[in-house]
Amino acid sequence: MVRLDKNKIRGTLTRAAVKDPEPAKPTETAAPVTASPEGSDLEKFSHYVLKQLIEENVPPTPANFQIYFEKLLEQKPLSFRKRINELLEADTANDDEQRAKIEREIKEGFSQIKGMLQGIATIYKNLTVMKGLVKKRQDELNVNTSQLAVQNVITTFGGDLGKLSSLMERQLAGLKDGYEKAGATLKSIEQEAIFDTRYGIYNKRYLIKTLESEKESIKKYGYSSTLMLLKVKDAALSRIINSKDRAVLLRNISKLLLKTSRRSDVVAHYGEGVFAMVMKHTNIESGKKACERIAELIYATSFFIGEMELDIDIELAIVELHGEKGVDESLIAALDALPLSGRDQEAYAVGTL
Repeated sequence: MVRLDKNKIRGTLTRAAVKDPEPAKPTETAAPVTASPEGSDLEKFSHYVLKQLIEENVPPTPANFQIYFEKLLEQKPLSFRKRINELLEADTANDDEQRAKIEREIKEGFSQIKGMLQGIATIYKNLTVMKGLVKKRQDELNVNTSQLAVQNVITTFGGDLGKLSSLMERQLAGLKDGYEKAGATLKSIEQEAIFDTRYGIYNKRYLIKTLESEKESIKKYGYSSTLMLLKVKDAALSRIINSKDRAVLLRNISKLLLKTSRRSDVVAHYGEGVFAMVMKHTNIESGKKACERIAELIYATSFFIGEMELDIDIELAIVELHGEKGVDESLIAALDALPLSGRDQEAYAVGTL
């Protein structure tokens, strides 16, 4: 069992300090955000966010407004952030999060269906065994004609059992057909899944989709976004013999990444223990600061297997996304840079395109 020693985490890591440089103040400054009432706070801050979008020539789409809302909110005092977040608690789940929840429920339902059919199959198997036993006893009675009455009873019982078996076969054929159809449907849904249930984050399919979308937006609107990849070094993982312990360790890493991310960021599992974070509207310099703080958080966290503390070592790389570069190029650049980082090397490496 892997566990984290929370007492050894130095402070709480946020993305508050990881932001693009403050845009130049306009000649006519936005009205200051007052402490009360709370509704007025939210309204004035929303106007301020919209004004920043317009000044930076970023289309005020709902997605961009959300990103800038979170980004600018991080610059406000803690008391103000707390009041605004309380107002927004009812608006925390987006469509993708809801879809991920549905996918988990579908998979649970699939498991229940499989368990039910396995139970039915066991019943059928037992009936088949009983049928074989009856036939065996019947054959034994055929040798001894003095037990005619008993033989007649057994024969009648065998006929009834045959009818029951025939009925069960038809029922199971129908269930099998329904199971195959349900399995095909669920497999089709799984092929479109966006959630990695092992680590509680998005999967590679959704990551690629996000990078493609971000590439087009960058090409069209000219803003900056970055991609970060993180991997626990193979040498560190090889010291963990139990595969379940390795899985728990990686799951804890994914939780730490979620802790450091904004809601507009996309945290995903790329595959083979490589985690990714797409930081929208974040330039390369702010991305570097994010890498520094993520590395600091992980190295300041104590990981245990039982009572044995692990000497964790990670690879961390970042690359700036470009509208003219393909998604594969960006991923390859970040993957190639991963081995250049580590505890005894640079905290992170910058991929080049």
